[in-house]
Amino acid sequence: MLKKILISIVGFLALGIAFLFGFYYQISGDQTTQIIGVLELVRKHYVDEVDIDSIAQKITPIVLSQLDPHSSYMSAEDARAEQEALEGSFEGIGVQFNRLKDTVIVSRVLEGGGSARAGVLAGDRILRADSVSLLGKDISNEKVMKALKGAGGTVVNLHILRRGKPITIKVVRGPIPVSSIDASYMIGDKLYVRINRWGAITHQEFLDAYIKQKDKVKGVIIDLRDNSGGYLETAVELSKEFLPKNKLIVYTEGKQHPREDYKTKRDGALIDLPLVVLINEFSASASEIFAGAMQDHDRASIVGRRSFGKGLVQRLFQLKDGASIRLTVARYYTPSGRSIQKKYVNGSEGAHAYAHELEERFTHGELYNADSITIADSTKYYTAGGRIVHGGGGITPDVFIARDSTGFNSYYMRVASSGMLQRYAFDYADNNRDKLQSFGSADALHQYLSGQGRHILYDFAAYAQRNGIEPRSRLLEQSATLLGEQLNALIADNASLDQGIYYRFINLRSAELKKALELLNQGTWRPKLAPRPKHEASTKTKG
Repeated sequence: MLKKILISIVGFLALGIAFLFGFYYQISGDQTTQIIGVLELVRKHYVDEVDIDSIAQKITPIVLSQLDPHSSYMSAEDARAEQEALEGSFEGIGVQFNRLKDTVIVSRVLEGGGSARAGVLAGDRILRADSVSLLGKDISNEKVMKALKGAGGTVVNLHILRRGKPITIKVVRGPIPVSSIDASYMIGDKLYVRINRWGAITHQEFLDAYIKQKDKVKGVIIDLRDNSGGYLETAVELSKEFLPKNKLIVYTEGKQHPREDYKTKRDGALIDLPLVVLINEFSASASEIFAGAMQDHDRASIVGRRSFGKGLVQRLFQLKDGASIRLTVARYYTPSGRSIQKKYVNGSEGAHAYAHELEERFTHGELYNADSITIADSTKYYTAGGRIVHGGGGITPDVFIARDSTGFNSYYMRVASSGMLQRYAFDYADNNRDKLQSFGSADALHQYLSGQGRHILYDFAAYAQRNGIEPRSRLLEQSATLLGEQLNALIADNASLDQGIYYRFINLRSAELKKALELLNQGTWRPKLAPRPKHEASTKTKG
């Protein structure tokens, strides 16, 4: 048993890499002896019975915490949830729900799922799933999910309350697509696509969105704001669509991981299509791979704020109990040779500082002023057209857009952080569902909600007051526009007209999107090239 534990804890990292890359690494005998000795002492001499396997599971995260900030341990449940999100589907009935007081209420019926085929509607109250009661304040979201999910082909009897009348609907569970695209729609003759993660089907989802509007599209805006990453390979595949043949997209390299180049093998289908990419401080990993490739090849203008700065590549190793280890095995480099990984120190203290780096950007004013951007790596790297770019701390945009702080004050922060906006919007949509769903388009619904003037705002303020947040007229007035836009977008989202309707509403005030449209409409979307000076022609790059 102790040998098995030893392999799981101490040898796992090296053995996992060995099986992946085809080599072996011998761990020091002294380290092995020490850990075995401690566990053996506990087993033989400790005053009470203990579960050695449980101790081993607790040691694993401690080992990983001594490494970089992105090597981590995931429980079986967390690993399964992440896998579902990235692979693009799970088995279930096909609904999104909210819990209002003690009741599960369907907020959206997913297209193509069993619930849509069976006739479940937004606004339905689910009282029971088979014999499992879903009523009560103590019912957790996990219990609801467990009752609704299940193997494809199995049937669940939903006991529903619809407009005060009880009904029972049989729903056949099946694969439910998990989209990695939050919204895709035309703005004039420009296609806007917001990608929330880089999953297994993201490339195909993007192509589907493009093909639907192909004859109208004169330019594309890919929104990677708040996209924290996903599969490196998916970002590579989408990059290929915008680049000519034999172009380097990214390469990876690590101590035990020989350099691997990812290149285009053909001319991309969209190599001539005008392109702008939106990023912000939460755009990371695979999002930075895509943005970096487009920037280094001068293929698109990058608009927004400096990205997160995650240039480490993780591999997933699964343990016998279903848990997983996400282990950093390499760094990735953009075509110009730059690493965009920001600085970090190994260990838990370093991880704490790493996690708060974005707060430092806020404190130093970087989110509001381009002159405050910190360049961690002073080495000059060059794009294909001779422009100077830097690494060591994310992708610096070609066009900086300050973070919009209009309307942010203590009252807004209180209602936003408490979840009050979401709860009010759901209540409003639920109480006015028929009216809201009578509008046939997002534009018509927006016109209606905007036409309500301050009615919704003041109704919300009274709602928040009843729930313990006192309004202050001056602060409420300061944040009126921001609150109104947020409430209208959330209400529209809960009205279940269009999966991407929230972003249609929110983007109406987006400075990043306005700048992207301006660049595309004026034909200035391609970055201005700057041939490399002769005296710098010998500057070393890694690309």
